[in-house]
Amino acid sequence: MKHHRFLFLIVLLAAPALFAQPAHSVWSNKPIFVYDGATGAHYNAFAKGNAAFAWNQATTTAYARAVGVIAVNLVYDFRLVSATSTNADEIDGKFDIFRNGVIVCHLCIGKAYGLSQPALPGKYFKIYVGTPVAFAEKWHYSGYITNRFDF
Repeated sequence: MKHHRFLFLIVLLAAPALFAQPAHSVWSNKPIFVYDGATGAHYNAFAKGNAAFAWNQATTTAYARAVGVIAVNLVYDFRLVSATSTNADEIDGKFDIFRNGVIVCHLCIGKAYGLSQPALPGKYFKIYVGTPVAFAEKWHYSGYITNRFDF
């Protein structure tokens, strides 16, 4: 009987691990490109920029934010408002995009992808955002993956 209790305890303690979803975190401090979906302007030179992504794979638990500072008076900010799905490489959801602190695309459908790559030279992610009605490659932010943590 002791053997059965011990086996039950092992199964009981291991069960949460069986159902836990892999979690990922990706960071960047090297933006590559920003495209303004309203003006058609594109930028590939930055004063600075940062991006951070964190998500539990196969859930809607996710965080994504990417900021590109082109100049003191020109800043783009891509923010995930709500996730609709995730996998090992991608976060889909609704984004708000700000230009100089003013919202220019509210609850627009988009995705961040290329997130499963290692933090090695030349590896990068992309964010594409469309409109509130449909996904499109209208707004864009990309950056090199400079750090990642998977657990």
